[in-house]
Amino acid sequence: MFIGSEIYIIGGPSKEPSSSVRILDCRKDTWRDGPSMTVARKNARALFCDGKIYVMGGCDIDKYSASWFEVFDMKTQSWTALPGPGADEDELLNLFRAGDKRYRIENVFEGKIFIVVDEKEYAHDPKDGTWKFVRQQSSFRFFSLAVWCEINNIMYCCTWSGVLMWSKSCADNEAREWREIKGLGELCENRLVTASEFDMIDYGEKLLVMWKSSGDKQKNTIWYAKISLESRSSGREVWGKVECVDELMFPVESFESIYCLTLAV
Repeated sequence: MFIGSEIYIIGGPSKEPSSSVRILDCRKDTWRDGPSMTVARKNARALFCDGKIYVMGGCDIDKYSASWFEVFDMKTQSWTALPGPGADEDELLNLFRAGDKRYRIENVFEGKIFIVVDEKEYAHDPKDGTWKFVRQQSSFRFFSLAVWCEINNIMYCCTWSGVLMWSKSCADNEAREWREIKGLGELCENRLVTASEFDMIDYGEKLLVMWKSSGDKQKNTIWYAKISLESRSSGREVWGKVECVDELMFPVESFESIYCLTLAV
């Protein structure tokens, strides 16, 4: 994840859990160690909200869920364990125990963290530590949504089937409705549909989508598309225009995952 001009690498990859925090200062091009987490984690979810880094998952969860969730205060430079789902939330607790791939962070809005777990959406309020069931979701939204980002209060996502969609950000997640971005049929049908890995970011108020094509023989290349966005029909439609599509080759034999970030340097 990134904060300002710095990139944070929190924990370890899929097979190497770690409590370490490594920080890259992109202005000075230097690395430094940050304070270690309270437990070792692998492939943990992380997000930045109100001056704090929230990290969840990537570790075994006990019956009290004491180790599953923790927060880093940027001011005090210290980690604190947060209460996960309590004993009265057995269903949610059991879903988290089932494995990290069964849940995802969907949105952060007005200080609350929205998490989707097995088609059910929950809201967590870090201020009082409460978990609230929001609604039951359709199987489409959880299982096909691969990545998402927010641009000017609009949420954008790419599904695992290569469809680019949008939705208005709102405090009431129950009111959210995903719609397909118009004008991108050729990109989605001829390129994104073959992807096995995705990421997307806000790139100067344009949508930058990166993907790894499952059909590529070279294991060290990824593709990207830069898309300009336009709201039409009084905000009922979003149209996209592909400005460029190109590939990137990295000086490595292969890689497991791709992540793209935008930094202020």
